[in-house]
Amino acid sequence: MRKSYRRTWRCIMAAGMTVGMTAVFLTGCGREATPKKLMHTMTERLANVESFTNTFEMDLKMEDVVHYTKVTMDMTMETSLDPKAGHAKGQAEVVMRGTTLNSEMEIYQVEEGDVATTYSGMDGLWVKEQTDGAASGLSVDTDLFGEMTDSIEEFRLAEEAVTVEEQECYELYGDVTGEDLIGLLGSQMIHGFGLVELPDENAIPNLEIPLTLDIYKEELLPARLIVDMTDVLNTLYDSYDERTDVNDFTIELVFKDYDRTGEIVVPQEVINAAEAG
Repeated sequence: MRKSYRRTWRCIMAAGMTVGMTAVFLTGCGREATPKKLMHTMTERLANVESFTNTFEMDLKMEDVVHYTKVTMDMTMETSLDPKAGHAKGQAEVVMRGTTLNSEMEIYQVEEGDVATTYSGMDGLWVKEQTDGAASGLSVDTDLFGEMTDSIEEFRLAEEAVTVEEQECYELYGDVTGEDLIGLLGSQMIHGFGLVELPDENAIPNLEIPLTLDIYKEELLPARLIVDMTDVLNTLYDSYDERTDVNDFTIELVFKDYDRTGEIVVPQEVINAAEAG
């Protein structure tokens, strides 16, 4: 069982890192704020961003007549775009079939020549993986989010400002397609890292999923992204007469500290531990 959970953690870390390093490229503003103007201005501002920090939280609680599943994840991530690199650290808990497993996780992603290298650590044990070219968690694919621009331009702008990181923010809210969300967060994230068994795996791309995007008023950069799939998945299960209740499935990303991250370097002790393992 430990090996299967380890695979789950590695998926969680990789997907969480990907989200943190790509979700920043949602787009946005203007003097009279509208979703379209916010998206346009944010895109221009993001083109000059060199680094950022964000926090990532995920909560999943679901049950059927036999099993109860709970996944919670809390990570802090640093991303630099030149050079492309990332570092994430946090905790995760999985409760499944009466077993609870807590783990401390850490991950580094760097480019070594033409090879993307990932160092994944769980409870002090490190693994090194390499792929040719830039890893998805390292690259910034603005085209990925460009596909969502039309949807987010149809969002509504909340009348009241919200506060994120003690700063006043615009708040946009609306629905995006599951296809767009998979492009944004990755399939593993949407499927709860393999812990969510859907009645129809092909149904997600066609679903309309609520998304909230907060934008710092002063910087006109992303402040927070919230995805709530709770009601959507309950409706999906009900449509197939499945006796599964999704009590909570929310994902929240907070963005902060733009252009304040220094060079991300993999510590020598991590390299040594990964090579020894």
